[in-house]
Formats: sequence, C-alpha cells, structure tokens
Amino acid sequence: MADTTKKTTTDNAKRVEVRLPRNQGQNANQDEFFSVNFKNYIIKRGETVEIPEEVAEAIRNAEKAEEYAMHYVDGLVKAEEDKLKELIK
Repeated sequence: MADTTKKTTTDNAKRVEVRLPRNQGQNANQDEFFSVNFKNYIIKRGETVEIPEEVAEAIRNAEKAEEYAMHYVDGLVKAEEDKLKELIK
C-alpha cells in the first residue's frame, strides 16, 4: 500500500508525498500511470514523490478496487472448490 503524507505548497494546492512499494519479479521497477481530470502522472516505484491530493486519492481507490477484486476472486475459487468437493462425495 502506498505511504502518504499531506503537504501544502506555496500555491496553496494540497500536495501529498507518496511512495509506491516496489513490485517483485519481472515488473519490479515498472512505473505506475495515473490519469486524473485529464492530467497524466507517471509515478516511479520505490521513490517518494509529491503529487496532488486528488491523484493520491485515485491511488487509494485503485488499491481498494484491487483488494476488492482479489477477495471476489478468492470467493469464486472457494465456491468452485466447494462444488467439486460435493461432486466427489
């Protein structure tokens, strides 16, 4: 999960420090792309960067959606396993 710390710049735009964790394996250093309100951002994994607060919110929403999807898939897999166990009996 991304670490975030709120900051304010001289232009009074709320900015947040974000550090996306590095992935493992083949995509370990893959940058992340986010687009909010027609503005595009590429965030390097493993480095702390300052971004607008709305981009940090998009990152949090993406993490929540991914977590929800993983739980949903886990539930489907468990349901299929339960069906197979019933058929085997």
